[in-house]
Formats: sequence, C-alpha cells, structure tokens
Amino acid sequence: MKPHFDYLLILDFEATCWEKNNQGIPEIIEFPCVLYDLSAHTILEEFQKYVKPLDNPKLSQYCLELTGIKQEQVDDGVPLKYCLDLFKNWLSEITKKYSFSMEKNTFMKSGIFAIWSDWDLKQCLTAECKRKNIYRDLIFRRWINIRKLFISQTNFRGGLLQALRHVGLSFEGQQHCGLHDARNTARLVGLLLTRGMKLRVTSDFTHIH
Repeated sequence: MKPHFDYLLILDFEATCWEKNNQGIPEIIEFPCVLYDLSAHTILEEFQKYVKPLDNPKLSQYCLELTGIKQEQVDDGVPLKYCLDLFKNWLSEITKKYSFSMEKNTFMKSGIFAIWSDWDLKQCLTAECKRKNIYRDLIFRRWINIRKLFISQTNFRGGLLQALRHVGLSFEGQQHCGLHDARNTARLVGLLLTRGMKLRVTSDFTHIH
C-alpha cells in the first residue's frame, strides 16, 4: 500500500553533552538530515552542518568520545540561526527538484520530518531557539516519531542500535554521528514498511505560536 507520505526528512541532531547531567544546557553541534524516498526505499539527498556552540564552546571529553565530533569541526561551524537558514535553502532546493511540499493538505507529493524520538524537535531545537530568540519555522512543529511507531508494531523498547538488532539489521557507520544515525533510521523505516508499519503524524504543534 502506498504510504500517505512520499518523502521523509529524517533528522538526528547531536548536541553538547556531559558524563554527569546538569553540567550544562545542550546545544546542537551537528545538524544532519537525509531525504528518504518512501516508494523507492532509498536516500536521495543529504544535508550536514556542524554548528558552533555559544554557551559552552569547548566540548567535554565525554562528548568528543561519544559523538566522534572534533573540537575543530564545531570551532569552524556556523551559528544555529545561520545553519537553519542554510537548511531552509537546501530544503527549498530539494522540494523543487523532487516536486513535493512540506505543507499539510497539499495536492502535491508530500514530505514530513521523521525523528527517532521526540527529543530532537520537541525539546532540543525548541528550547535552543527560544533561549537564543531564533524563529522556529512551522515545518519543525510537525513530525513522525519513528520510535513510537516501532514500539507500537514490535512491543520492543530500546535505542536505535537495539531496535536495528531486534529486526535483524546491524548499525552501519559510527553510532552518535548524527548523519549515520539518520541513515540507519532510514534503513529501519524501509524494513518496517515492508513488514506492514503505517506512517502517521505523532506530533503536530503547528497551531501553537
């Protein structure tokens, strides 16, 4: 059965982190996204930018080891506001190239964000944009939580690595590299769709300003 959506834009942010909680406020340091074609079961385009953290510019040793991101990469990164502008430009290009829309109730082919858990868009991006007085576009307020659908279908709870293993897939690349996490989420979605998973919007805050 043809899914309701034609494309998923799979996001997986990496953020500043510490071995012990409450040592700082998370800031996005890697902003990756893959465009996944649901009918062809393939990734068509990728976006990745490193983001310069402003509150805690020096990454913790724990963060460096967990993500594999180097200090020089975030030092040379762009501020979040500029990264969002670059992303919107990229999104404009690919929506034109593949003739789809991120808007609701469109007669065109449609795309929607997908994330492994609500944290990326509901907590991380929302809080940082609010704290730094950055406008959060309406397109970031509606998404599919893949983990929620995965739990509904399999009754299995765990992280992305455990979910992949549960369905017989191995993780490809480096864990906690945002781009690799997004690619592996796409692989998981592709397999779950062949096993009958139905895509549905799990969060929609577009009516809240």
